[in-house]
Amino acid sequence: MKNVLITGSNGYIATAFVKQFAGRYNFILLSHKTTSGHITWDGLNKNQNLIQSIDVVLNLAGCNIGDKRWSEKRKEEILSSRLETTQKIINLFNVRDKKPHLISASAIGIYDSNQINDEETKIDYSHYGNFSEEITKRWESEANQYLGPRTITRFGVVFSSNGGAFPKMLKPFTLGMGGILGDGSQYMPWVALFDLLNALDFLIAHEKQGIYNIVAPDMKNNGELTQLIAKTWHKTSFMAMPKFLIKILFGQMGEELFLNSIKVSPQRLINDKFNFHYPNLESALIAIKNKTL
Repeated sequence: MKNVLITGSNGYIATAFVKQFAGRYNFILLSHKTTSGHITWDGLNKNQNLIQSIDVVLNLAGCNIGDKRWSEKRKEEILSSRLETTQKIINLFNVRDKKPHLISASAIGIYDSNQINDEETKIDYSHYGNFSEEITKRWESEANQYLGPRTITRFGVVFSSNGGAFPKMLKPFTLGMGGILGDGSQYMPWVALFDLLNALDFLIAHEKQGIYNIVAPDMKNNGELTQLIAKTWHKTSFMAMPKFLIKILFGQMGEELFLNSIKVSPQRLINDKFNFHYPNLESALIAIKNKTL
């Protein structure tokens, strides 16, 4: 049984991963505070035997980018929460003979065009078109300093019934105020939480390296998503929110997260014959409504 060190262990994805695979791995959960079942960085650094036993590092640290407007202070928090933890991982393991498999999170915000992006898309790490690109490019650049086996996972927007972005997206519909954002033409790559967790397990079990897009194969724009939500929950969807209002209410965060259009393919997972349980949006929405996702 592999020993898996998880950073960001109190977060939404990490908590779900530990719950789903409790019998498959021995987990070492890193936290800023000493709590039951968790260890701090200081505690880890003092335990050389524990460090030596680690087979995999699952780097999921990073504060939520979509829970509040992006003030300059908030931007610094978003960046530092990702970069500092990744730096600590590299400093801890690069000097050791045994280097565990690092699986480091990133996001599809690294892509800057509306062409279909896969893992072969060339990335210019020296140029930041917007803050979403800066987060992901600096995060990946840091992870790329690791000298051991390394996997970069670019997550889409995670859909489930009990956390992540979707409950917030659904709320206007339940209030009878659902509708498209902007003109509805923008694409937003998504992935069901169950598939994301299984993809991480797949990468660990098969010791996959390199870049992986963790998104569903089904690409839908905001207008199509809006129609499917309204259909699944039997709600209206006529309350469109124009671009100018999104910019007023949410600032730069709203413009980048709600209005930018990105198309992303999980080509490497497809090539590896990974089995998506929720390959299309309609099946995921039905599962969310039934509380099975």
